[in-house]
Amino acid sequence: MRDRLYNIICVALVSVASVVSPAVVRAADNETTAHAGWNAGIEAYNAKEYAAAVEAFESVVANDYASAEVYYNLANAYFKLGQQATTSRPFAGGELGRAVLNYERALKLDPTLDDARYNLDIAKDYTNDTEAVPESFIARLWHSMAGAMTTNGWVILSLSSLLVTVVLLLFYLLNGAILVRKVAFFVAIATVSLFILATALSLTQLKAATTSSRAVILTNDTTPVHASPDSASKIIREPSQGVTVEIERSQDEWSEVRFADGEKGWVRSTNVEII
Repeated sequence: MRDRLYNIICVALVSVASVVSPAVVRAADNETTAHAGWNAGIEAYNAKEYAAAVEAFESVVANDYASAEVYYNLANAYFKLGQQATTSRPFAGGELGRAVLNYERALKLDPTLDDARYNLDIAKDYTNDTEAVPESFIARLWHSMAGAMTTNGWVILSLSSLLVTVVLLLFYLLNGAILVRKVAFFVAIATVSLFILATALSLTQLKAATTSSRAVILTNDTTPVHASPDSASKIIREPSQGVTVEIERSQDEWSEVRFADGEKGWVRSTNVEII
């Protein structure tokens, strides 16, 4: 009986190993390829070989090792490649749209990446993007505060504030000194307020990071926006590559998009890509 149980355990372990080992090997191979791609991308970018840099950084993304830094460097490579174009106009191959897309992806992962935000503003100057509907002062202030740290940063601050609040409440309940109780009570009010604020800001950042409706128009030229999901319908505007939109819904091969100024229309789904 004991020998039979031993054999069953051995067979089970071998079976698990046969499944896990290839997965571990694949993961290791992907990591090696990603590191090689990153190093090759940096080397090519520094040598001003931007097409090679794009290919290398895209290989990192393809191996599921994308990060804010990878997207940022990929965007820079696309932007430089478009400017380097030998055709009659820059960004003729759609590089501007790809640059904007990857700057946006970098900021989605790390909203504190100021270099990406600065370069995104420069890239958007080359588009015919519309002005957004003005936000209220309170909304601008709130989004500015949320962007001061990443989601993880706000979560850490939130949990730290909660922990300090608990400690202060224990001081308030267990300490007999009136002065200590008063100080603990009022400081606890401040820390619990910070906990509530940090939690709300972390949720705001989390929502922004997980929103999947924002997209960028990717074409070599302008994209016709139709009044209805029909190529024969009226063209209401023609945004350039790099314009950011919100996807409202999809129908067959069409997507209804909303522009920053609030106007809506239909574009071919192949002309937009989710950030």
